[in-house]
Amino acid sequence: MIPFFGEAAAFTAAFAWAMSSMIFSNIGGKVGAQTVNRGRLACSITCLTILHWVIEGQPWPSSVTWEQFGWLSLSSVLGLVIGDAMLFQAFVMLGARLSMLLMSTVPIMGTVLAWFLFDEVLSHQEMSGIALGVGGILLVILMKKGRPVGLEGRNYVIGILFGLGGAIGQVANLITAKYALIGGYSALSATWIRTLVAVVVMWGIAIAMGRARRTIVACTARDVGKWLMLGAFIGPALGVWLSMVAVQNANVGIASTLMALPPVLLIVYEGLVLRRPVGLQAVIGTAMAFGGVALLFLT
Repeated sequence: MIPFFGEAAAFTAAFAWAMSSMIFSNIGGKVGAQTVNRGRLACSITCLTILHWVIEGQPWPSSVTWEQFGWLSLSSVLGLVIGDAMLFQAFVMLGARLSMLLMSTVPIMGTVLAWFLFDEVLSHQEMSGIALGVGGILLVILMKKGRPVGLEGRNYVIGILFGLGGAIGQVANLITAKYALIGGYSALSATWIRTLVAVVVMWGIAIAMGRARRTIVACTARDVGKWLMLGAFIGPALGVWLSMVAVQNANVGIASTLMALPPVLLIVYEGLVLRRPVGLQAVIGTAMAFGGVALLFLT
């Protein structure tokens, strides 16, 4: 086994998710959040089918119980349909960095929810991690400098709520999907089924509302289609696969912490590459949020 193979996979997954969030944020501003979400799902199922064929030896899962399919379908609706619809709206309103920072509340929400639902005992380190993470995110949200241009007051609050809604959808997605994965069912197969359900639901809604043709035209435009496919391949396909490789080959706590890096990578990208004013408060708040997540995972 190559030394630090799992850790390298985890960091690469974080880098992939950061890149895909930037791509989706940029094209979402051109054609609309939900248009990008529908197009992204169509591209994702294509990429996942190829990935499933290469890794599992067949293009789609051959066996799944009705109970597993039910849990995966519920997970898909809560996470990929409702949660991602909110996240993509946050991408357009807030940008990739702040949206991904809000998504870092997922492990915090999951830990608190497990405390309430499953009577899991929180250690002092976990409680410190929750406090540090929430404090860091609040520090970034409440700052004035570095907010998207023209987004103030009510619209800024709505953008934050969309981002938190995306995080809540992801938590619900993880909890419901967990029941389907009991017994060692392939995570890649589960991802394929969840994505297919989301494609059927999202495109079914688009057809019912008469928006399917407009979505196809927008997503196949030269300056959108190639970026949409690239983002779908980098994030939902490559990123998901690398995350599974990371969990299989590295300590889960270390791998999960590395995979929580996208907000940190995005703040570096905005400051050094785009030359946008980020502000010391944003840097400190993002570092606090990442530190809080690290405390949770490295317990």
